[in-house]
Amino acid sequence: MVQQNEREKFSLRLALACDKAGLPQHGRQADLAARMKLTPKAVSKWFNGESVPRKEKMELLASVLGTTAAYLHGYATEDGITPNHASKVSDSYRVDVLDVQASAGPGTMISNEFIEKVRAIEYTTEHARTLFNGRPQDHIKVITVSGDSMEGTINPGDEIFVDVSVNHFDADGIYVFVYGRTLHVKRLQMQKDKLVVISDNPIYERWHIEEADEDQLHVVAKVLLRQSIDYRRFG
Repeated sequence: MVQQNEREKFSLRLALACDKAGLPQHGRQADLAARMKLTPKAVSKWFNGESVPRKEKMELLASVLGTTAAYLHGYATEDGITPNHASKVSDSYRVDVLDVQASAGPGTMISNEFIEKVRAIEYTTEHARTLFNGRPQDHIKVITVSGDSMEGTINPGDEIFVDVSVNHFDADGIYVFVYGRTLHVKRLQMQKDKLVVISDNPIYERWHIEEADEDQLHVVAKVLLRQSIDYRRFG
């Protein structure tokens, strides 16, 4: 009974979100199915209160409608939708390139100045879905790496695509983080009760962040992939 009630509440919120986002009632289910690359039958079950999307599909649905998964689940009261958002959505996915360098070296001092967007990279939504596993475009940013401590994995001058919605250590991986007053891109790994900071370039030693010093660690983003410049000069 509880599950049925949750499905019905989700169905109601979905309909309200579609109304505000500007999706006309006629053809609404087919429209969403096409945007999300799903079958109309799968989408119809959401509107009929028969099922609720799983996490990845829920986040994609929220992105299409301009709201949040928390709102559709009923965990948040504010939908955050810009009226007629969906009617303005095109088949494009824009990723902002930011004017900041993350250090794969001894660390880059950070300033309090606002980090500006210098340009944007545009993808089709289908290509972006493959690259970023359905993450909303607002979560993805691009920054340039300086320094050679991650060389072999991330080289100086490479651009990295990061998920700025990740603001804490959630599993072993490569992160952009501030420690003290310096900005780094390094591999973080939990070993017993210590967080190990690893440079993939073997000439750099690993170092540890003790529990007593964790308040100096601020995770900015998690690295998803890199784009190498790989210039070769012949003259």
